[in-house]
Amino acid sequence: MSFGVDTLGGLIEKLKQLVTETQDQYESFFDNTQLFKQGKMDNKEYFSKMGEYLVSASALNFLSCRIILEIKTALDKGTSRKSSIGDSQSSIPSSPSGSGGSGSSGGGFGIDSFVNSGGNSNSLNKDYDLPKPQVAPSFKPVDIVIPKQDSNTIKEQKNCIVCAASIPKHAKFCNKCGNSQ
Repeated sequence: MSFGVDTLGGLIEKLKQLVTETQDQYESFFDNTQLFKQGKMDNKEYFSKMGEYLVSASALNFLSCRIILEIKTALDKGTSRKSSIGDSQSSIPSSPSGSGGSGSSGGGFGIDSFVNSGGNSNSLNKDYDLPKPQVAPSFKPVDIVIPKQDSNTIKEQKNCIVCAASIPKHAKFCNKCGNSQ
């Protein structure tokens, strides 16, 4: 996916727009959650709103990773490897166009233009270094005490209304047949 001469600039502009849209989606989803908790929204509509927010957040995460890989690619192209003598030359490439991403080949910078673009990227096919191994954390042993059940909780049983299995008194579902109580 080529964004003209200034690939990184175009991606950063798209990221700015996507952050704003994702924030709006989050606020809308938060409001919908409150409506759902109050019983003013049904399950199907709530999960639809949740899906919209997840798509927006996933696109934001993907684009963030893409920008990180583009930055690494730009740094690799601008920095020569160390020579056998041990000295290195370093130069960071500058943007040839100076435009803030106006040379994009797609339409706008919205979620739809990003998600529907197919995710094709030639720069993502390159090999990248893995992070260095980390030191394993040391854990301290801890004694966990599990309290025994009172005799009162054992007596607080009822029978399932469908299969007559013995279940806890406050259970909302039968743990044998799965029907609601």
